[in-house]
Amino acid sequence: MARSRQEPRKKNYGFEIILVAAVLLQIVSGIQYFYTKRGIENEARSLAKVHLENTNLVVAGAMNSVEVAIGNLSGFVSKYSSSRESIMEMTKAALESSSTISECGVLFVPDFHGAGSIFHPASYKLEDGTIKTVDHSENGFDYYQRDWYRSVISSGEKVWTDPYISNTDKKLICTYSQPVRDKEGKIIAVIYGDISMNWLQALVEEGASSYPGAFSVILGKSGTPVIDTRGGNVPTAIEGIGAQMVAQKSGEQKITYSDTVGYAYYSPVGQCGWSMAIVCPKKEMFKEFYKISNILVTLMLLGILLLGFILYRAAKNFLSLEKLDNEKQRMENELNIAHGIQMGMVPKIIPSYRKREDIDIFASLAAAREVGGDLYDFFIGKEYVWFCIGDVSGKGIPASLVMAVTRSLFRTVVKHESTPEGVMETMNNSMSEMNENNMFVTMFIGRLDLFSGRLDYCNAGHTAPVILSPEGNTFVSMKPNIALGLMEGYQYSGDSTVLRRGETIFLYTDGITEATNTSDELFGEKRMMEALDYKLNPEALLSSVSKAVDTFTEGAQQSDDLTMLAIRFKESSDKTLSLEQDLSEIEKIPSFIESLGLDEKTTDELNLAIEEAVTNIISYSSGKGDIEINAKKKTDRVIVTLKDNGKPFDPTSTIEPDISSTPNDRPIGGLGIFLVRRLMDEVSYDRKDGVNILTLIKKLPAK
Repeated sequence: MARSRQEPRKKNYGFEIILVAAVLLQIVSGIQYFYTKRGIENEARSLAKVHLENTNLVVAGAMNSVEVAIGNLSGFVSKYSSSRESIMEMTKAALESSSTISECGVLFVPDFHGAGSIFHPASYKLEDGTIKTVDHSENGFDYYQRDWYRSVISSGEKVWTDPYISNTDKKLICTYSQPVRDKEGKIIAVIYGDISMNWLQALVEEGASSYPGAFSVILGKSGTPVIDTRGGNVPTAIEGIGAQMVAQKSGEQKITYSDTVGYAYYSPVGQCGWSMAIVCPKKEMFKEFYKISNILVTLMLLGILLLGFILYRAAKNFLSLEKLDNEKQRMENELNIAHGIQMGMVPKIIPSYRKREDIDIFASLAAAREVGGDLYDFFIGKEYVWFCIGDVSGKGIPASLVMAVTRSLFRTVVKHESTPEGVMETMNNSMSEMNENNMFVTMFIGRLDLFSGRLDYCNAGHTAPVILSPEGNTFVSMKPNIALGLMEGYQYSGDSTVLRRGETIFLYTDGITEATNTSDELFGEKRMMEALDYKLNPEALLSSVSKAVDTFTEGAQQSDDLTMLAIRFKESSDKTLSLEQDLSEIEKIPSFIESLGLDEKTTDELNLAIEEAVTNIISYSSGKGDIEINAKKKTDRVIVTLKDNGKPFDPTSTIEPDISSTPNDRPIGGLGIFLVRRLMDEVSYDRKDGVNILTLIKKLPAK
C-alpha cells in the first residue's frame, strides 16, 4: 500500500490574533483615558488664556486711550498755562471726550502762578454722569505727596500707579500722569487722568465664573493684591507664583490652598506692570472626567482579566517551542563566541600606540552579521609600520574563516618580505592553492617609513584609500591588480608615494560607500569625503564617518561589514633611529637627518658628523648591541645623542691631531672626532648604567 505523504503542518494564528486584539483593547482604553484627561486640561487652559488675553486687551485699550487723551491735553496746558479759566475748561473737555477717564486734572508746581500760590484744577464725573470742575487746592488735601506726582517730578517720565482709593469720591482708581513742560523744557505741572476700577473688577469676576470654586486676582507692581474675587481672602499659595507675576511672565502652575489642589494660570495685564491669575480647582476641572475614568478603569480591569485567561490557556502551547528556543540560543551563543574569537584576531588599539610621537592609529570593524569577512591589521616596527585592510567575498562563517586565514598569512609573510607587492604575491599563491570554494579577498597592503614618510603599497582589487591633508582629500592612485586567491603565480605591481607629516591615510571597505538607507540609496563616496576632516585624529575621524553613515542609513539593516583604518603621520620634533653595529647601516642616516626638516647646509654638516661618530663607535665598541640615535629639534638648535652599550670610550678625551704636519708624521686615527668637533658647536661624552652617551649640539641659523 502506498504511503500518503504527510501534509506540512499549517501554523494556527488564532492565538496571535486574540492576543493582539486584547492588547489593542488595552491600548485604546489607555489612549482614550490619556486624551480625555488632556482634553479637559486643554479646555481649562484655553478658557483661562482666552479670558487673560481679553482682559489684557481691554485694560491695554483703556490705558492707551487715557495716555493719548492726556498726551494731547498736555500740549494745550503748556501753551495756555497762564490762563486758569482755560485750564479748567480743558480738564472738563477731556472728560467729555473720553468715556474711560473718571477724573482729569493738572497739578501745577508750587508758586507757579505767583509766590505762595497753589493751583490744582480738575474735573470729575458724578454718579449721574454730570461733570464737576473744581480747584483741589481749596480742599486742603496735600496732592504734592501723591506718589504719582513725586515720581513724575523726580523722573520726568510718565507713570501708571497701582490701584488706590481716590480722595475725591473714595472709590478704587488707578492714575496715569505725565509731566507738562514749558518752552525751555522745565516741568511746570503734572497732568493726570484717573480710571475707575469698577469695570475691571467686573471683568475679573467674569473670568472666575468658569468653575464654581474658581477665583481671580490681580497683583500690582509691588506684588500686593489690588483686585480679587475672594474679598481679600487671597490664599498664601499665590505667593509661590507672585515673583513670576511681578516679573511680568506668563505661565501655569499647580498650587495647593485650603486642602484644595488647583491650577493657576497667570499673565501680564495692561501696560502698567500688573499681572492677573485665574485659579481653577482640580476637582471641578476633572469632575466629569472622574466619572468617565471610573468606567474606563473597570473596562481595563476586565480586559486584563480576559487577557490573563487567554495567556494562561496559551502557556501550554509555548512549552512545545521551548526546545526550539534552547537550540536557537545555543546557536546564538556559538556565533557570539565566534564573533569574540574573530574580533580577538584583529589588533587592539593599545594605549601605547596612542602615545607614540611618530604615528597615531585607530581602526573599527562592525560586522553586518555575528561574524563577517572584513579584516584589518597593522604591525609597528622600529623603522616601518606595515598595515592592511581586506574584504572577503561572501558573508557569514565561510567568510570569517577565510578572513582568519588571510590575517594569519599577512602576519607571517611581512616578516620575510620587504615590499608590499612581495607580500601580496606570497599570500596570493598560498590562498590560490587551497581555494577550493572559489572565494577571493580584495586587499590593500602598505608599508610606511617612519622616518622619511615614504609609503610603499600594493592594491589587490580593493577600494582606493584617501589621503587627508590641509590642501584637500585625494584618493590614492593605484595600479590595477586582481584580488587574492584567484590566480596562482600572478605578478603584482606596487606603487609608492610620500605621506607628509600631519597627513592621514584613511582605508575602508566598500560597506561604507555601499551603506543604504530605507529608500535604498547608497551612502556613496561624496558623502564619505564630506565626513573626512584632516584636522581630526584617527579615532575622531572614524567616529565622524560612523556617525555620518548612521545618520544616513536611519537604522536600516546593512548587508555588508563596515571596516575602517586610519593612520596619521604625526608632526614630531623628536626622532629616533636604531642601527646595528655594521658599517652598512650608515646608509640609513641621511634619510633620518632629512626628516628633521633642516636647511641644506645644516643637514649636510649634521649628516657628516653623525656618520663619523657612528663609524668611530663601531671601530672602538665591542660590536654588540644597537646604536640608538635620538634627535631633538629645538627653536635654535638640534640636539643629537648617540647611545651604545660597548666598552667605555670617551672620544672627546683624545688629543687633537696636528693637521699642519704631513700625513706620514701624524699618528693613525683622531681625524674623525676632530671633524665632528669642527662641524658641531658642542660635543660632550658621558657614561651611565653601562651605556656610552655622546651628545652633539648644532646651533640653527637665525631665521
